[in-house]
Amino acid sequence: MSLLQFAQEYSQLASSEQAQFAHALRRLLADGLIWREDEADRSIYAFLIRRRELVADYLAVVGWELRFAEQVGVFHVVHRDGAHRRRFSREMTIWLLLLRLIYAEKRERLEVILTRYPVIETGEVARRYAEFFPGQQVRKRSSLADALRTFQTLKLVRVAGGGAIRTGQAEQLIELLPTLEIIVPAAGITALAERLREYERGRGEEEGEM
Repeated sequence: MSLLQFAQEYSQLASSEQAQFAHALRRLLADGLIWREDEADRSIYAFLIRRRELVADYLAVVGWELRFAEQVGVFHVVHRDGAHRRRFSREMTIWLLLLRLIYAEKRERLEVILTRYPVIETGEVARRYAEFFPGQQVRKRSSLADALRTFQTLKLVRVAGGGAIRTGQAEQLIELLPTLEIIVPAAGITALAERLREYERGRGEEEGEM
């Protein structure tokens, strides 16, 4: 679509839809993704369903691609030059890979649960971390808390039943959301365990040098 065609189609929108258009763009670029099941995202998601092509054409002009993962109800944006990528610390990356791996395992087992998506206790997350990095679980308690709060903000996890994440409560259930599939695609699951092992080997080498 040319800029002239875009301008013509945009001008035909009602003023309320033009406001929705601007709001949708701000949220897409600020959050990175819009999820159908997030209450704050529902109106934007509905607008994107209606005006997907118009929004995609506008974003394409400035180097962004609008993608739609229908199976999980997510719109997300990717920049052709990688400008969308969020830089995580090594620890944050480890927690993310670990949660994605646990999510995949639980989906594969088809466990009977009372929530829509797989859940895990915060204490169990810490235990799984300790399996990869023996002796680190106590030192990494605050690291887990920071990671879970960050991932909750990014719509990757949430507290089962609602509320705030409290990693001091080992029995608190954390729901692992399908948006994890967008951040770390299923095709990379096999490589996740190996990457975690690489982190483990790297940490062991660092500690050996001290």
